[in-house]
Amino acid sequence: MTAITVYGPRRNPFVDKVLRAVALKKLDARLVEPTSPEDYRRWNPETGLLPVATIEGRRVIDSHRILDALDERWPAPRLVSPDPKVAASQRRLEHWASQTFYFYWERWLRQRLQELEDGDERAHGVLARFGILRRGGGDGAGPRYATEYAQRLADLANFLGTRPFFYAEQISRADLAIAAFLENASIGSVPEAAAALDAQPALLEWLARVGQETAGHQP
Repeated sequence: MTAITVYGPRRNPFVDKVLRAVALKKLDARLVEPTSPEDYRRWNPETGLLPVATIEGRRVIDSHRILDALDERWPAPRLVSPDPKVAASQRRLEHWASQTFYFYWERWLRQRLQELEDGDERAHGVLARFGILRRGGGDGAGPRYATEYAQRLADLANFLGTRPFFYAEQISRADLAIAAFLENASIGSVPEAAAALDAQPALLEWLARVGQETAGHQP
């Protein structure tokens, strides 16, 4: 019997982060994807947001808490450094990346869906199936967002420096969170985003290392 079940759309970066953590720990997980907006409220009555996971019968909401629960139950390999200062930096970077890149992911996804769906109402329905339930923010990406996104990638390259992973020699939850966004198809399909990533060879090499560590992260 699978001890871990993850509820959420596969292409959601927060779901992807959890699946990468499961793969890093060499665990098995079952992914259950939503088929309607009602699934979000049914699986997470508190906020309606996914992912949610059940870990040996224990229900955990929010990707940050899910990673905490995985570390608590299966501590090796740990998702943060044993050095408290380094661990704090990794957690701060995870939080920063989750907020920063969610902003661009949502807007680029919304813009793309509006182009495909021909109208905000239908696009909103599709966004709901990705876990983006709030309205607003539909001003599109535009040149300003592309420029900002390129600068955020430059910031990441500076944070990485010459280390193989962020703040450490070993992979951490910060790496998982960032990779889940940078490799997301919704962002990668935007020409400006792809060009910005191609302009950062250190990040491309880092992504390859993360991919090796989390091979087979999609159940």
